[in-house]
Amino acid sequence: MIALQASPEVLNWYLELQKSHLTTSTAAFTQGAHDHHASQLPWFWTIDIPMDTSLKSWLTEFYRIHWLHSKAGKDHWQEEEELLTLEFQWVINYFRHHLKCWHEKYSDHATANTCGAACYAARQWTIYDQLAKQGELKWQQINM
Repeated sequence: MIALQASPEVLNWYLELQKSHLTTSTAAFTQGAHDHHASQLPWFWTIDIPMDTSLKSWLTEFYRIHWLHSKAGKDHWQEEEELLTLEFQWVINYFRHHLKCWHEKYSDHATANTCGAACYAARQWTIYDQLAKQGELKWQQINM
């Protein structure tokens, strides 16, 4: 258009293509990408070609698809956060359960006077007690 010496009105309407207009952001197609709020179509997708965009249904469809894709990504990360929160609690509950089991085994072996089994049970009991305490401490640090 510039080489053809188009009028200033035409040049204002049909802007010069920049290299940035022709690149594709892979973040728009990556599941793990977080930052889509600033993504938009290059200017040449929104030009008004006579009788083509009077309804702009294709552009509306693009924006709907883009919005749905963004919403799906947002929903996915909300679900992921919820699952991680629950999994963290499940791990702490697992440690507490084994803490209780090994404490019962220790009590059984201590009363039965089987020193080796009681020592092993005491050691396991201590390990699961420390794991549960560390998990609870990390949980408190995360939620502050």
